[in-house]
Amino acid sequence: MSEYSPQEVNTYDFCQLIHYLIQDIQHLETEVVRTRFQLSQYLPVPDRINMQADILSDLAGRYEDHPAYLQYMDLYHNNLDPLNSDEWIHHILSVSCGEDSTPV
Repeated sequence: MSEYSPQEVNTYDFCQLIHYLIQDIQHLETEVVRTRFQLSQYLPVPDRINMQADILSDLAGRYEDHPAYLQYMDLYHNNLDPLNSDEWIHHILSVSCGEDSTPV
């Protein structure tokens, strides 16, 4: 049973939920890219090159045009998209090249 009634949930609660969901998306994207890179190491060279070229394809959608996401970015990230931040892009590109230092 939920501890909140619908009348008690406010904008902050929704933004906090979005924040947790974004963290989950980032974790899952990292795992997908890490696994793709590791699998590519077992492929013959032409297939390896093709897989590495597509290593960042078909990840989670982006939400920068959704009003709730805009409000979340305003409240939590000073109007910056955490899925498009320099820090996130650097991290995911490092993972895609096998230069990942985060624990598995």
